[in-house]
Amino acid sequence: MSVELVKQYFQKMDLRNSVPCGGDVKIPAVVGFVFPEGLKEMIEKGENLFILDVREECEAEKMPFKVEGVEVKVIPIRELMDRLNEIPKDRPVITVCNFAIRATMAKMALDLAGFDNVKVLKGGVEQWNR
Repeated sequence: MSVELVKQYFQKMDLRNSVPCGGDVKIPAVVGFVFPEGLKEMIEKGENLFILDVREECEAEKMPFKVEGVEVKVIPIRELMDRLNEIPKDRPVITVCNFAIRATMAKMALDLAGFDNVKVLKGGVEQWNR
């Protein structure tokens, strides 16, 4: 990934109203988070979602992402760029991990790779499974 590509990515974001210099911090909206309630609504509406779990296989086995009727694929973040062909570009992708840190990094990488419909589950699998 080139430095120029990263520069272009961040230049597309207008963060002037998102910094904590006054007022509410709005960065989650810019980052592209979906809260568990929002994801539940998307599922109930029957949206054709693809859940991308970027945790290691052993993590996903110990604490699976529990959701019915939605395709969930585990691709560890370290393998993500080599397995982009396994991720659909024609439907919404929701990235998940334990707490949303790796999922956020995965979303940024997918944005740079040309995916334009990716969101991060806020709070991760921990919050979703509660």
